[in-house]
Amino acid sequence: MEKIILEGSSPEKALSRLAREGICVFRAKKLKKNQILFRVNEKDAEKVFAIYPNVCYNIPVYGGYTARSAGKTGASALFGRLKARPGIPVGAALLFALCLFADGLVLRIDVTGAEEYRRDVLAALADCGIGRFSRYSDEGARQAAAQVLAIDGVSYCSVKKSGVTVTAEVRVSPFKEPSAQTGDMIAAHSGRIVNMAVLRGTPLKKAGDEVSAGEPLVGGYFTDAEGGRVEVTAIARVTLSCVFEGVIDADSEEAALARGYLQADGEIAERHCERVEGGYLVRLVYTVAETFNF
Repeated sequence: MEKIILEGSSPEKALSRLAREGICVFRAKKLKKNQILFRVNEKDAEKVFAIYPNVCYNIPVYGGYTARSAGKTGASALFGRLKARPGIPVGAALLFALCLFADGLVLRIDVTGAEEYRRDVLAALADCGIGRFSRYSDEGARQAAAQVLAIDGVSYCSVKKSGVTVTAEVRVSPFKEPSAQTGDMIAAHSGRIVNMAVLRGTPLKKAGDEVSAGEPLVGGYFTDAEGGRVEVTAIARVTLSCVFEGVIDADSEEAALARGYLQADGEIAERHCERVEGGYLVRLVYTVAETFNF
């Protein structure tokens, strides 16, 4: 609709002329003794201006009334403002698209309730296509929960997503304690040891050592005063600094990094990506904590 100000002597009389012409007037309000503000449909606005043109002097044939626009209202006004500022709808569209994309993106995975099953839970989620920087799916979450529930001693598992965080809640049966891991603690990743916390067992490496996946980190024994070897249940936590480096065939640097992140199952400390022949060379430095009955 369009707002119009009609000006002239006894302007309310001029509205009768508009009614005879079939023009519907809405929300008429007297502003001054010689002014009335009202609204008409946009298709009727030009008729009003034709009947009562806005001139700088009075024309007797029109009875001395003049009409001028006071602006549009409703959807027309909004469309006009958006047309004058094209960046607003474009930004809104981009924000909407970003929200849709981020709604299904996983940036963090938390395991609560039974930390000793963290590695099993992460493996189950990965098998079902859920990891950091991956897309979340309800079907994958249900399959991962079913895999974790199949583990001996697990009585409950729930996988849910809130924002960009996936939370896997695991509960252990009160009638069965999880069995302790036996033997030596073996490295699951290749990298440099940042720190070690050995509560029981014999450290076979120290902070700063380079290790390869499959190497023993902590022995499941200790040596007594006579030099004898006594078997014990090792309890330890080792933090490693690892590196992933490779050429990834991707359409953009962002896509290459996203695929690289899937190979780094720890906290990213450094990242580098550059265009090379065959794709992008991605180098990621990340830290990962490995535990053994810890």
